[in-house]
Amino acid sequence: MRQWIEGLGPLEIKDEKHSNISSLVKLDPNLDWIEQDTSRLGSTLKVIIESERFDKHYYVGLKPGVGNPIFRNEDIYRNMEYTDEGLKLLSLFRYWCIIEYFFPYRYLMDQDWDTILLEFIPKIIGVNDELSYKLVLLELIGKIQDTHANIWQNDAILDSYWGKHTPPIVVRFIEGKFVVTKVLDKLSGTDALTVGDVITQVNGKDIMALMEEKIKYCPASNRPTQIRDVAKKLLRTNQKIIDVNVEGKGELRLHCVNISDLDLQNKNLASHKLLNSNIGYIYPGSLKKDEIHEIMDKFLQTEGLIIDLRCYPSDFIVFSLSQYLLSKPTAFVKFTTGNLRKPGQFLFTKPLKVGKINNNAYVGKVIIIVDETTQSQAEYTAMALRASPQATIIGSTTAGADGNVSEIFLPGNIRTMISGIGVYYPDGRETQRVGIIPDKEIKPTIKSIANDKDELLEYAIDLIEREYPGR
Repeated sequence: MRQWIEGLGPLEIKDEKHSNISSLVKLDPNLDWIEQDTSRLGSTLKVIIESERFDKHYYVGLKPGVGNPIFRNEDIYRNMEYTDEGLKLLSLFRYWCIIEYFFPYRYLMDQDWDTILLEFIPKIIGVNDELSYKLVLLELIGKIQDTHANIWQNDAILDSYWGKHTPPIVVRFIEGKFVVTKVLDKLSGTDALTVGDVITQVNGKDIMALMEEKIKYCPASNRPTQIRDVAKKLLRTNQKIIDVNVEGKGELRLHCVNISDLDLQNKNLASHKLLNSNIGYIYPGSLKKDEIHEIMDKFLQTEGLIIDLRCYPSDFIVFSLSQYLLSKPTAFVKFTTGNLRKPGQFLFTKPLKVGKINNNAYVGKVIIIVDETTQSQAEYTAMALRASPQATIIGSTTAGADGNVSEIFLPGNIRTMISGIGVYYPDGRETQRVGIIPDKEIKPTIKSIANDKDELLEYAIDLIEREYPGR
């Protein structure tokens, strides 16, 4: 290896006078293993550490204006053989190196990344079919604990593993139980189910045991988000019928539908409405482009404003809505981006501001509702709106995955992603894995679900009305 490196030609040592950026460093590469190497190879690698680098590379770049990495020119080996140990190891090492040198949150993992490499070498060599290979990759991807990281593509093999059918219901994890929150179609069997029912077994297996078996294949930044995702999969099957046990009702046989036939989005919800005559309500998941200006013209004189971020915004309102809520520009976020001149290093940018000089800024109470479905752009939006002095965030911890994403392709044409830049509050507090921490934690209860009540929305309305007791 030393002869190969030295055969590539002489290296130019970088000029340290032009690289004094220590005050901006959030994360440095882990190169202790080289520093401790006293061999001739170690000496050669130390020269490489100190050598000059440039910003243009064949395999990686940084997106202009944003800074998240762009990985390119890697062969995807679309028709790989799953018995090929070389390609399986290439997949592992490609992913490991990308995380080691281009993932801004590698220091936040629960498990040391070096030990994960050692753990997965025998695992990935030991699989010999497509499904097993993809499940090992899902488990590996889950180790970085980033909700943006998964296998993101239509995949017949994984679809078949989870099951292509499901009963037409929605299940959520509430108060430590899996609870029916929606019945989308009254098919035979589901007509015996009601919202608020608790499912305890699936095809004779305890649902909690089933969750623990499957959850390692549901990558996410934190436990609530993992459970959010696994809840969507626990009732999936390749059969047309599934047996479930329901508290108080015993065993029910439910008919299933093709999962692609279900509409699980809330796109039909109104983007805004007036509550109790003087409280504005905004649901960003249904916004039309630039509709926020029309909405705020209506709501500017209301006593309170509720922004329901239990959704993914359909329009980018970070700056457009903030200009109504703030009377002056206010810092709300700063980022870390990678450094191609020193791979593995991440540097802070200057804080970014929202708002503008506005003598007619909104003066009513602002309530922002979040939960585990609040992810990525929705979390970024919550950070920005929280800069309003009138703002209070209620709900529960969000998905903990913020920042622009970067695509990665692995052998077998596997498409995955990572959060490509670090996102922090101006004072340096974390958002990754932590999520947006509410000022007041409120979670739905089984009783409220059964009674078709939205406790978070009711609390938000009550909070605003308490600010105006003379109403």
